[in-house]
Amino acid sequence: MTDSTLGCGLPPRLRAVAAAVPAAARAVADVGAGDGQLSRHLAARGLCVIATEARAGPFRRLRTAARDLDCRLGSGLEPLRPGEVEGVVLAGLGGHRIAAVLEASPAVASALAWLVLQPQQHAARLLEWLGPAGYAVRALTTVAQGRHSYTVLLVSRYEHP
Repeated sequence: MTDSTLGCGLPPRLRAVAAAVPAAARAVADVGAGDGQLSRHLAARGLCVIATEARAGPFRRLRTAARDLDCRLGSGLEPLRPGEVEGVVLAGLGGHRIAAVLEASPAVASALAWLVLQPQQHAARLLEWLGPAGYAVRALTTVAQGRHSYTVLLVSRYEHP
């Protein structure tokens, strides 16, 4: 199966998020995984996936939907150890919340090689925050789904010489 075949069941927004995950990626955390749809897709691509949810109710639904995945209960990057995954997906949160998640776990965030960010709102504010916070935008995609337009970002930490 090709990646485009695997993504057929995903809505356009999540297809764009999945497409932004680097092709050579091996391990990813899907933070706020919801029903695990994206997590299962990434696992089917061959990635080692950790799916997280912050609240007990959504976590139970995630565990039911994604029984074969490493599912963890916890807020933001807290369920992760530094270096445990090479990248994270933060999709479906607001831009302010994404920034807060990254600021709250500096040890984990600084160990990530890349991040795929899909803010539901305040994308411009997130873009303004990224540079001063030490992140470089490597790719930016906009995707339409229904009457909404979504921004999908691939970012990484600035590399210092």
